[in-house]
Amino acid sequence: MNRDQVLKKMRSINNLPTLPIIALEVNRLLQDFDSPLEQLVDLLSKDQSLVLKILRLVNSSFYGFKSKVKSVGHAVTLLGYNTVRNAVITVTVIDTLALKKELPEFKIEAFWKHAIQVAVLSRYLGVKTRLALPEDAFTAGLLHDIGKVVLADFFPAELIAILRAAGQDGLAFYDAELKLCSCPHNLIGAYLAQQWMLPETLNQAIQYHHSASEQASRSSLVVVVNTANNLAHMMNGEKGYQLQLDRKPEVIRAVIAEALKSGVNWYSEVKKEVDAVWSFLNKG
Repeated sequence: MNRDQVLKKMRSINNLPTLPIIALEVNRLLQDFDSPLEQLVDLLSKDQSLVLKILRLVNSSFYGFKSKVKSVGHAVTLLGYNTVRNAVITVTVIDTLALKKELPEFKIEAFWKHAIQVAVLSRYLGVKTRLALPEDAFTAGLLHDIGKVVLADFFPAELIAILRAAGQDGLAFYDAELKLCSCPHNLIGAYLAQQWMLPETLNQAIQYHHSASEQASRSSLVVVVNTANNLAHMMNGEKGYQLQLDRKPEVIRAVIAEALKSGVNWYSEVKKEVDAVWSFLNKG
């Protein structure tokens, strides 16, 4: 199926993954940064399971806050609307994106481990370059490949063909998609993000995380996620990926050079944090 056929079919699918109503309402509410604090707290308090997950997330080591966050109101006051929104998006998307059926060629555990690796690297680059807020970078990195889960659930034959072409020809997944004239997972993911009413910056990071030539006109968050994604694949020894540093801002090139110079120490730090995030998310 070509991209037009895939997108047409997606528009007709009634059971695409959907975020909980409360997450959609939070996204809608926080599009207005003048929204009263009490309104957000009241909304989140309707779902105590979500509240517990958010508090667990913001109190975890990879948010790095010294004082313990004890309530949603405290979280919003201390962390701000943007961080709370990213926490809501993170916990609800992880709960939402479960495979309807397992494919031997596509393992959901491997999918999430790569997503976490890109999230950690994106946040690292966000901190080091100041091109993106760390929490924005982490969330965008975590969600960048969500279109692949839609492929696995609704277009399994196309996904298997892409994976086989990538393996046989030593291609990156995205390049195999283009070779087969398939609808790329980044467009599918962007469509899903739009349906979920995610912030436009996240939508762009999902849609353009493979499009280095289009990054100049996009947000710096796209550059961060693109770099982190390619770096993650290269660190894992996968073929078909390159950093294209000549197309990146000088600050990105400097950070990558510094990281590579530190070699094993830097890699072990990244792996340690990836393992910590994986362990945290696996606890539900």
